[in-house]
Amino acid sequence: MLSAILHGKKTGSGLAGTRLKIGETQGAEDILTSSVFERIAYLPDEVFNRFIQNLLNGYDFGHLYEIEFWPYWEINNAKIEPDVVLFNQMQQTIIVEAKRYDNTQQQYAYQLANEIQAAYNNEINDPILLTVGGMYEYSAKNKKQLKKQIDDILQARNLEITYQLYIKSWQDIYLTLERTIKEDKAQSLQRLLSDIREAYNWHDIRYKPYQWLNELKEQKITYTEYPQLIKQKNTWVQLKPINLTHEKFPSFLGEC
Repeated sequence: MLSAILHGKKTGSGLAGTRLKIGETQGAEDILTSSVFERIAYLPDEVFNRFIQNLLNGYDFGHLYEIEFWPYWEINNAKIEPDVVLFNQMQQTIIVEAKRYDNTQQQYAYQLANEIQAAYNNEINDPILLTVGGMYEYSAKNKKQLKKQIDDILQARNLEITYQLYIKSWQDIYLTLERTIKEDKAQSLQRLLSDIREAYNWHDIRYKPYQWLNELKEQKITYTEYPQLIKQKNTWVQLKPINLTHEKFPSFLGEC
């Protein structure tokens, strides 16, 4: 589907007949999420495990057993729909809540608390909640503040639920995946990474950090002088005065 949309084949995608940029199109967030995490799910088991370890500070999730997109959960008859849920063989769970933009505040504690509670209602214990995108700033202070807000909401509901929270940007996802894939020489993984770059470009998301001029490393340039086979001789010709005056000017058409 990604290739079809990238090449303008929008029929059946929900984007047919629109001239809007992808970032302005309804459903763009879901297409971005599925484009990235579908491909992550295709990683070989060992590569997938290394990717999760690199992303989640060494957490050993193991092999991916099942992936589910937009499951239907409920709290008090209210629909709860996380974006992606990853299961391993031991039924450990990663719940992914993805937002469209990096550096724009779109992640909110109330929604995240609902997803944790809904997971608990579905007998998912000690889940990992992974937010992707949707933070104005990814500082330790902001991450700690969001965690406290979630805890306060759960406490107000008299719920004692253990969970782990990881807050990552889309750029974090790409850079971690790139670093993990570099350890493997398979061309199929390079093609997978290229697909994700295309998805990022199409959604106008940076997959590399900005690099400022003062951060550029000094590059030493070496050169070699080659012998000149043909020597160019500059011949200077001294110009002769032609004694022009304002009264008389020579012309090919006659005297002026």
